[in-house]
Amino acid sequence: MNRYKTIIPTINFKLHLILFFVTGTLWAPIYNLLCFLSLNKLAKLPLSEGVPSPKNSAIGNFLLALSFIGAPFAFFRRFQLLNSYIAEMNSHLKPLPKTEDENGKEIIQERLNCMKPGSFVGFAIVTFFLIGIIVTSYILVSLFIVRYSSWGNEALLILLPSGIAATFVGFGFSVRTAKEEQKWVKAFNALAEEL
Repeated sequence: MNRYKTIIPTINFKLHLILFFVTGTLWAPIYNLLCFLSLNKLAKLPLSEGVPSPKNSAIGNFLLALSFIGAPFAFFRRFQLLNSYIAEMNSHLKPLPKTEDENGKEIIQERLNCMKPGSFVGFAIVTFFLIGIIVTSYILVSLFIVRYSSWGNEALLILLPSGIAATFVGFGFSVRTAKEEQKWVKAFNALAEEL
């Protein structure tokens, strides 16, 4: 596509997922920063007419991702940049190679793309909200246990079950969010290898 071959490094999703769990979610803003920097590398390639540039302020988005309220907006921006870039760039790239299924019927290949940004943000906001409920519930339960050393306290009867329920629901939303993140990384990596 371009005379001067620019190598865009791919993103290792499994490594980032492991670091996310090992650091207790503290890796998420750094992961976002690396993704935004990768989008900036993609922006250095020549753009076809009508294709939006994925160039962004990586540091600004990183600072946004550091705050509990700003994190969903950083995720939105990252999904928006890649989704619109791939959607518009698709018509300017060579067709994908043809493949056939086991019956010899041709399979129409489509370029991988990530979830539309608005849909992803719904998951992200609910996930961040549930994580907030989980943390708040467990902190309050811990404070009541330390202060009163009694499981008979009425506040514990409310906070503990809600914290446990929020944990399971939050885990489900987190798994779904991780799957959408994996799709984002696959779409970015496939594009990076093609370009």
